Amino acid sequence: MSDWCHNRLEITGKSALISIMEEWISGEAVPLYRHAVMRSIKLFLAGYGGLLRPVKTESFPPFPGLMQSGTGQGTPANLAFEQWLGLLRNDVPLDGEHLRKIERLYHQSGIDAIRWDSIPDVSRRHIARLIEERYADWFGIATLSREIDPGQCWERLSQLPDRAQPCDMLQIIPSRLAAELNGSGGLLSGASTSCSLYCRQYGMEWPAGHNVSWERDGVSSIKLAFDSAWFPPAAEVIAALSSTFDCEIRHWYSEPVHDLDGYDCYDRGEHVCSAEAIIDELDDCRPGLHLVPVVEPYEPEGATSVHQAAQV
Repeated sequence: MSDWCHNRLEITGKSALISIMEEWISGEAVPLYRHAVMRSIKLFLAGYGGLLRPVKTESFPPFPGLMQSGTGQGTPANLAFEQWLGLLRNDVPLDGEHLRKIERLYHQSGIDAIRWDSIPDVSRRHIARLIEERYADWFGIATLSREIDPGQCWERLSQLPDRAQPCDMLQIIPSRLAAELNGSGGLLSGASTSCSLYCRQYGMEWPAGHNVSWERDGVSSIKLAFDSAWFPPAAEVIAALSSTFDCEIRHWYSEPVHDLDGYDCYDRGEHVCSAEAIIDELDDCRPGLHLVPVVEPYEPEGATSVHQAAQV
């Protein structure tokens, strides 16, 4: 069980950008980074099953099994896989440039047109085994059942989500390709786990808002409240949010169990000031935070720095 940190943001900016921010808050912004991850999982499976082969690369130390079928001819599909493998090796950030590149390479590979029933039996067995091993990480579901349908999983990787989680911070600061595929670990030797990356970049294990509520306060401002597990989002996340939407953000946060309270203000990505804060209850029973005079310089314990984004 986590201890929830309550966050309250008062945001002021240009009305058009505030409207776009509402899409991010509500989860209506398409999670392009998630598309890229799903595309990459399918390319990884295709390489493991020998459906795609690199043209020049003869070894891949993070996961030697990816090269078990050896190299292939210089077809457009294999050349696309070779280039994608380079992105995975470099653990590229899932920013706009790399999202577009992954999308292009995926379509060049032709793997989207391959149905499960048309895959050779030997390749299907390899792919099915890896799907079962990585099921919880790649499909977001932990199960004790052995009734995993690999064919259904293969087809699901082509069904791209059109909504994100509310306040999805991976859309603000890009995640990284290898970490997303590695998930909880054990797949790519030497690669970060997604949890470790999230804690470093976003300051939290689950970089999205929980119990999200917001209210448009006039044309150019919005009030946002959400919970985060254990800690508030890292300063870099709020600064990036302020920069992305060219706005001022006043951020109050409070985790009552460990007396973690504070306030920070950002303007167009720049940190303006900090202060202590105290809590009372608002009419809607959500925690309200108010500034208190700072007598001595205050540095919250466990302060962290962080980062998140996405496509397919």
